[in-house]
Amino acid sequence: MSGSYRKINYDLRPAKSIERKMFCEALRKLTVFSDLSKYRYIGFGATFFTDFLLIHKSLGLKNLISIEKVKRDRSRFKFNCPYRCVQLQIGDSNDILPKIGWAQKTILWLDYDERLKESMLTDIGTFISRVQAGSIILITINVKPDESLEQGAAKSRYDQLTERITKIKIPIGVEEKDLDNQNYPKVCYDIINNEIDEILSKRNGGLENKLIYKQLFNFYYKDSSPMLSVGGILYSEEDKIKIDECDFSGLSFIRCDRDIYDSYKIYIPILTVREMRYLDQMMPLNDKLKIQKEKIPKFLTKNMIENYSKVYRYVPNYVEAEIH
Repeated sequence: MSGSYRKINYDLRPAKSIERKMFCEALRKLTVFSDLSKYRYIGFGATFFTDFLLIHKSLGLKNLISIEKVKRDRSRFKFNCPYRCVQLQIGDSNDILPKIGWAQKTILWLDYDERLKESMLTDIGTFISRVQAGSIILITINVKPDESLEQGAAKSRYDQLTERITKIKIPIGVEEKDLDNQNYPKVCYDIINNEIDEILSKRNGGLENKLIYKQLFNFYYKDSSPMLSVGGILYSEEDKIKIDECDFSGLSFIRCDRDIYDSYKIYIPILTVREMRYLDQMMPLNDKLKIQKEKIPKFLTKNMIENYSKVYRYVPNYVEAEIH
């Protein structure tokens, strides 16, 4: 299978870029656990290495591993690799992750562009079962439902999901009607969380100082396909004070409660660059907006302004055309 990087320029997805910057802002809180330069980052760089560029430049991480499964593009990955501190691992993540040493605190972003499948759960299991306390995981998947029988599919959505994930992994009570646009993200969310809980329970076993998983991320956005990103931090019981000191909840996009319907929806209003620059002069919002209201063009609605205010700090600064 060819990589999606052959079809998509990952630098030109505004919602994805906002997610990436929010993720990095949350990672800065980890200094309570350790100097960030001592952390290791593992991800899927593809040919753009966008997250690697940001994490190295903004956080100073120097131990970075990029896993690339398309072996025939090895030379292209090497050519585009941005820093010598990025170690390329060519092969499937199911094979590579178990071979990596886990003595170091790790930030793992399993940034998939496909629908949820068994191999992704395997990667999650590898991380949860071996990683050190103070480590972070983020899992991103495509949550566009499969084609239904009414849309011409040869199999039901339930059968298609069962083929990708063994039936035992599908939550009890899930039926065909639960795999539509509205409910499918919740099914995927539950499957991921169930896997984390199951593997963590096995790992803890009779350990006295157990590891705890705390959700931090629950993003939903759509540049083209709808995407769900869920993840959090693993910490030991004795690190509870450190978690409190991190104050993750001080960030508006953090979602600690396990509720898919409370996801942080990354939404960028349809604005021209000039309109964004105009609104930037009002940011951050305060009571002055009420005073200036009569001066604001009527086409810039209150809803547009409020939505923009939530993401303006993270909007890509490379935008040279209208965001649609």
